[in-house]
This record gives sequence, C-alpha cells and structure tokens, in this order.
Amino acid sequence: MSIPPLRFGNNLESHISGEVIIHPSAILAPGVILQAAPNSKIIIGSGVCIGMGSILQVDEGTIEIEVGVNLGAGFLMVGKGKIGTNACIGAATTVFQSSVEPGQVVPACSILGDTSRQYPESVVTTEIIQPELTPDDSASTNAQDDENTEAGAEIVLSSSSVPTQNSQQSKLSTSSTKDIGTVIYGQGNIQKLLVTLFPHRKPLNESSSDENSD
Repeated sequence: MSIPPLRFGNNLESHISGEVIIHPSAILAPGVILQAAPNSKIIIGSGVCIGMGSILQVDEGTIEIEVGVNLGAGFLMVGKGKIGTNACIGAATTVFQSSVEPGQVVPACSILGDTSRQYPESVVTTEIIQPELTPDDSASTNAQDDENTEAGAEIVLSSSSVPTQNSQQSKLSTSSTKDIGTVIYGQGNIQKLLVTLFPHRKPLNESSSDENSD
C-alpha cells in the first residue's frame, strides 16, 4: 500500500485542545492535532516524537504516550489507551481504543483494536454442509449403496474365478496342440461324397493304409 507524501500547509502549527500535558522535551511535527474532550486527558511523556499530521483524540478516559515513543507520520489514535515506553509505531497506523506494549514495533499502515472487521467463529471456520435428504432421496441413496455393495461382491467373485478359467483354457490349448495333425474334421462326409462321385475309388483310409504298408 503506497502512502501519499504529506505536504506542508500554510499553517505549520499544531492544534491542541482540552486537557493536554506535553513534556518540554517532546517534539511535535507540523500539523499534529491533540484533542481531548471534557473529562478526558492526553499525556505526552519525555523524549516523545510525534510525526507530521498525526492525530490523537479521546472522548472519554486518557491517552498516555510514555517515554521515548516514536509515532510515524499520519498516526491516528482514537479513544483511551497507552503507548508503552520506547515503542515505535509506523506511519499511517491506526490505534482504536487499544494499547501498545513497551518496546513494541508496529509496522506501517497497521490497524490495532479494530473490532468492526472481526467475524464470528462459525463464519470463519469452514463447515461442510450436507443437503437435507427427503425420505425419497434417502431411500434412493440406500438403494444405490446396496447396488454398489452387490457390484463389489460380483467383482470379487469374478476376480476369484479368473484363475479357474485360465486353467481350463490352458488345458484346452494343450489338448488341442497334441491332436493337431491326427484329427481331420468331416472325414466321414468326405468319404461318402467320394464314394458317391467315384464308386470305383478306394476309400481314403484304405489308400492311406496301403501307402503305409508299402
């Protein structure tokens, strides 16, 4: 976040109203506004340095800036609170109804004590909201679960039966390889056809037997 530079106006004096106590060693840059409402008070300790354009305003209670505090340019403090000893507050920081511990360093453009941006815990935490199921929806959901269970059982059974099928296929393949060259399918029909066409021709078996005898 870029901060536009503060520019000096025609009036370089600080504005102080109400009960404001400033230590003689404190330094106020031009354009500082210190405003205390009735029954309120602002106390600036020794060695405090308040940057240009800073505003301290209290409506009820006391604002106390302790010894050695440095407040950056454009610092804004609203409401009662205390800035601890030797604390360093960055430029354009806002402190609302809050205090800063001694020696603490606050980065520029920080916001302290702002409760308007806090969210309830129920909103911040991420919750998984499931839709409400009607009786029909719940029945269909249960039916789908049953179907999934049955499907899973079928899958298990089919996977268990795979080795048996593979073993049967292996047996068939081995038996078929043994019979290759010895079995001629349709040989009887061929014999009948040849006898019909060529009545004087010898059957195939006889011819094969004669050849084997030779």
